[in-house]
Amino acid sequence: MTDLKSHENNIAKFDLTVPAEDFAKAVDQVYKKNKSKYRVDGFRKGKVPKKIIESMYGPEVFYDEAIQIVFFDPYEKAIKELELETIDQPSVDFDEIVKGQDVVFKVEVETKPHPVLGDYSELEVKEVSSEVTEDDIMHELKHQQEENARIVPVEDRPAQEGDTVNIDFDGYLDGQRFEGGKAEGYDLVLGSHSFVEGFEDQVVGHNISDKFDVNVTFPADYQATEFQGKAARFEVEINKITKKELPELDDEFAKDISEFDSLDELKANMKDKLKEDKEKFAKRQIENEALQALIEKSEITSPEVLVNREIDNQLQDLDQRLQQMGMGLSQYIEMTGMKLEDIRSQYKDIAEDKVKANLALDEVALKEGLEVSEDEVEQEIKDAAEQYGVEDFDKFKEIFEKNIPADSVIENVKRRKALELLASRAKFVEKKEDQEEK
Repeated sequence: MTDLKSHENNIAKFDLTVPAEDFAKAVDQVYKKNKSKYRVDGFRKGKVPKKIIESMYGPEVFYDEAIQIVFFDPYEKAIKELELETIDQPSVDFDEIVKGQDVVFKVEVETKPHPVLGDYSELEVKEVSSEVTEDDIMHELKHQQEENARIVPVEDRPAQEGDTVNIDFDGYLDGQRFEGGKAEGYDLVLGSHSFVEGFEDQVVGHNISDKFDVNVTFPADYQATEFQGKAARFEVEINKITKKELPELDDEFAKDISEFDSLDELKANMKDKLKEDKEKFAKRQIENEALQALIEKSEITSPEVLVNREIDNQLQDLDQRLQQMGMGLSQYIEMTGMKLEDIRSQYKDIAEDKVKANLALDEVALKEGLEVSEDEVEQEIKDAAEQYGVEDFDKFKEIFEKNIPADSVIENVKRRKALELLASRAKFVEKKEDQEEK
């Protein structure tokens, strides 16, 4: 039986004793595995006796690998026996190993902290409305109207706000062309405010084939410091003007873009979908506010090892997003001139918040005795398959279970259930800013 010597500041300390006989067997095992590597005059390859090798290199020649063999099995058993939730690799020390004597390992390992939670019986959150208004429906209809608009050329009038102009431009700063200030055949939506303030306004009113100058001043907080507050001149020529021709919002429109025969039916369907979206958003908002309220009234520390692990996860997500854009994290670092440690530091606050949130939810799950059934685990995998658009669920499940530990899935489900519990007990209140407005 393993005795816990101390467990202060989430560092568990205990001793592991490996019988001399077990260690000797491990040494023999290492010798048999490696004996062919040693060459000694008078002995054939692989036939050098263990005693000869130990006399030449010292008995400790086989110890490192022998320790690897004898340590981890009893270590895992001790962790289970002591019910420790370890979050890092153990630090191991031992006195000089003496042949024929038991080997005693002095183990220190960091464990998962348990936060001191505040009262979560009535966490205060702001109520989020899921009501769908006529304005919401019209906004969605206008979005669909824009999506299904025809692009038609404009030849009988000057450019106006809302038009798309295809232009060539050439920029000058202090009378000199500057890098990134020239383009040909560029499509610019007038009124989009995608260019420096004042640029688009000066294009309005010009016709196709017009050549003219546009004068602007870069903002004092412009992202490129070399341009901040400086005046620039652009030589501009309009190649083409187009506009969107919106379809009428009528029954024909509904038939064209949906399976419905009337605009009223389309609007009713939009209302149902918007209601569902708003309810999901409201649920997430209330859950997030409840969790944040709990964190603020609790004592939670973020262990560095967990923060670094979460930063690793964030960087892995960043790498995947960058790969979808045709580059990897290493290329991004090279292009931006940033160092990896700089990028890691940018994610530190996010990672600390995530670790605190997870620790709080884990503690709620523990206190409430939340359990996860096999059906809930199965549903979690089904949800993941649906999210990735996978049709062959059995194949997906097989791959999922090989790559994602079952404990990780259970942990995620428990956290979600804890989050839902916090929200269900939350109390709706008016925020101070809302009271002040009244």
